[in-house]
Amino acid sequence: MKEPVDCPKCGAQFEFETFPLFTQAEKILDLTAFRAVCPSCGAELMFPYPCIYHDAASHVMVRFIPRGFDLSDLPADVPVPQPGDSLRDVYSVHRFREKLLIFQHGLDDRAIELLKILTVQQNPERFDVQDPDVLLLAAVEPDALSFFALAKDGNDFMLKTPVGLYEQMCRELSAPCFELSGDFETVDAQWVFDHFHLLES
Repeated sequence: MKEPVDCPKCGAQFEFETFPLFTQAEKILDLTAFRAVCPSCGAELMFPYPCIYHDAASHVMVRFIPRGFDLSDLPADVPVPQPGDSLRDVYSVHRFREKLLIFQHGLDDRAIELLKILTVQQNPERFDVQDPDVLLLAAVEPDALSFFALAKDGNDFMLKTPVGLYEQMCRELSAPCFELSGDFETVDAQWVFDHFHLLES
């Protein structure tokens, strides 16, 4: 559907096409689902909006609720989650993209979040341990995971982590308390702190 939006640069109003339900990941992975060019001034803009990604074959459903919106803004006519589905809520465009990248490669997002926390805490000279949200999965290779990283000096870089470390994190999640809840969850740094209390700084 098309929605009227205002250009924050020049104030011109124009129509922007939104997609309430995605069954393919491409437009989210390249962020074209949220990008627009103002027809008046040519500014390249981002317009996040509430939407849902559903991959029935992979048993994944991710709800994207940008800041300033709530659950009531999500589309109402969506598939009913099935037992065994991974159900997630995310609140930023880049986290939305990351979740889909994780699930597309058959990875466990809980293990990814645990790996990110440990990476930050084991490198206090490079990262601000009080701000664990400085790593985003960027690419998946056969023997390594690549993360977009923001150092505490403000510089960004790519960080590669051996797949073996991810597999070690998966083993940490084998306990019964980590079984799927059947409800939508926000799996992020706070989720790790809530489930692994000894990691809190």
